[in-house]
Amino acid sequence: MGTNSLLLSIAGVPKILSDFIPDNGLAILAASLKDNGHSVRILDTNTTSTLEQVFDDTHLSGIKTIAEKIFIKKRKPSILDMIRLKPISNCLEKRKDLIFNKISDDICREIKENCVDFVGMKLWAGDGFKYSLDIARNIKRKFPQIKIFGGGPQVDIFQEEIFKVTDSFDALCFGDGEETINGFADFVAGKTQLDTIPNIIFRKNGKIIKNQRRFVEDLSTLPIPEYHQDIYTGIGDKIKMFVVDESRGCPNYCAFCIHPVKSGKLREKPVSRIVGELENFISEYGVRVFRYAGSNTPGDLLEKTSMQVINKGLNIAYTTFGHFDSMKDVDFNIVRKSGCMSIFFGLESASPEILNKAMHKKNSPDVMESVIRSCKKARIFTVVSVIYPSPFETDQTRKQTMDFILKTRPDSVLIQFPGLYPGTVWGKNPSMFNFTVETDNYAEDIMTYQIKQLFPPRYWKPLPYKVNGMDFRQYAGETERFQKELCDAGITTFVSDEAYLLSRFSGFKSMVDFVDYNRYFLFAGLAGEIRKEINVINENISRGIG
Repeated sequence: MGTNSLLLSIAGVPKILSDFIPDNGLAILAASLKDNGHSVRILDTNTTSTLEQVFDDTHLSGIKTIAEKIFIKKRKPSILDMIRLKPISNCLEKRKDLIFNKISDDICREIKENCVDFVGMKLWAGDGFKYSLDIARNIKRKFPQIKIFGGGPQVDIFQEEIFKVTDSFDALCFGDGEETINGFADFVAGKTQLDTIPNIIFRKNGKIIKNQRRFVEDLSTLPIPEYHQDIYTGIGDKIKMFVVDESRGCPNYCAFCIHPVKSGKLREKPVSRIVGELENFISEYGVRVFRYAGSNTPGDLLEKTSMQVINKGLNIAYTTFGHFDSMKDVDFNIVRKSGCMSIFFGLESASPEILNKAMHKKNSPDVMESVIRSCKKARIFTVVSVIYPSPFETDQTRKQTMDFILKTRPDSVLIQFPGLYPGTVWGKNPSMFNFTVETDNYAEDIMTYQIKQLFPPRYWKPLPYKVNGMDFRQYAGETERFQKELCDAGITTFVSDEAYLLSRFSGFKSMVDFVDYNRYFLFAGLAGEIRKEINVINENISRGIG
């Protein structure tokens, strides 16, 4: 007889529209458990219901006027607006605490009513991490016998450091989780010991044990994700866009990136299996809009899959990540014909010095320019990311990146200041990359860091590191100035690849309206408007791709 488990995704309050996309990672784990004879349910709190409950407070009503001024009327917030936002922000934090305490009690009620044997939690950053720890603590207090396992992005980044801030988890899973989740089930059933389960970290006799990492070498052995309502509760309220695991791992070792540590070597799913999953999602769920999950979808895999999609006549739309070198010989016309609407590329900088010295990226500006132009020519919405200011940034390197963007004019540029994460090359050797860490508990401080939801970065609590001698407010200000300069030059700086794809089905007259109104809806917590939009998107997707 199998176990009965509950898989949780507590990501905090939804902040962008793509937060309402179903969680493919939990869906794969659920399918893996089901295939091995276990009962499982998924509870994903990234819903309009959570948004609605949090903002259902008269003390938050003033936020709507400020949000409309900023995002719809496009007027800069005044000092008075900032002053008014402070008590609203304090009220919002109290309201979030209240609602997630209620969610925690609801989860405990479900555990009792359904005789749950163990709980698996996907751990996110920010308030999602905070509330996940609170919920895990509440479960352990009410049900000491229940085993709780944690995984997800936060574990991949911080690993055993998580045990410094919580004692509620019986084990943590890093990397591929499909074999591990079944090992957990067998452990709960008394069939094995934690020592035998790959990819986990746990305590034993007062010591922290880290078992050997094991990757899923053959991705064709993965189960098809499980999205049926009886398992993925609330799936009917999510956006009908699925994430497809077409590849895992990355052959590049960018100095700032966690993916080489998290995902290991590149592994590709067979083209026939990828297309078979697409066909299954169309026939089983009526879903025709997708995002490839891989952090570095290989160009040849993308092109081969595109050709088979075309040959089979699949009517789909999708978006993907791409690496410039991998994509330099791709026929983007074929990719576009298969339904690819947008591709996200990691540009980071157009300075050869920065790319080599700071990023450990092998990109050539000539290749990057050629790929961007070819992608745009094929009518694929081209998104690039930029890290600015980078370690070792100078006026000259800044100009090289700015000039490159103004010359190639990607459809959207996403700009962020450098993040320093344990496990990355930057995180292991901060001083070698012009970072100065200003705390003795760096991993813990970053792991528990909370963003001020209603304020831009300059109002956040300062991050505990300097870059090129600049403190947080200085380098965050530099990022903001770079972004403004691009905006003034007519470059879009806020549309991700999946946002562009969703905008095509949203019913808005333009992408700009789509972005502005969604920022307005989510900032002000207008759950009813988001719910209407999701319904429109899903109805348009169900009608087919036109």
